[in-house]
Amino acid sequence: MPRPALGLSVSYPDSVAGDYADRLDPSQYDNDLIVALYRKDPADSFDVPERVFRRLVQVAKGYELHLLPMLGDTEPVSLSAPMIQTRLHELRFVGDRLNDPVTDLWISRLLPVVQAVAWEGPSASLTVEGE
Repeated sequence: MPRPALGLSVSYPDSVAGDYADRLDPSQYDNDLIVALYRKDPADSFDVPERVFRRLVQVAKGYELHLLPMLGDTEPVSLSAPMIQTRLHELRFVGDRLNDPVTDLWISRLLPVVQAVAWEGPSASLTVEGE
């Protein structure tokens, strides 16, 4: 490791991850605002913590994916059947890129929900809405 300028010494912790361990604890997101996914009635929504959803969106943006980066704002976005399929593919892609227990947990919960809607066929519709 090169010496810092001016003869200052800098110490680095053995594991920088220790400073950010709370970000890998699913319980840290229990009181978040939510991003809701629902078919017709918002009262029947599947809710994802907003910071977790935002993490997925930011990774999707980094890979220049198309659909995930458009979701999660306060304005509802309705997805058609082809868009739901794209959402499934993008969620799997993002999940495969990360080594993150929080996103792993939420992707494993999201995929069956989105897949169930996709199985409805061409008339499938899913709305995504943040708070």
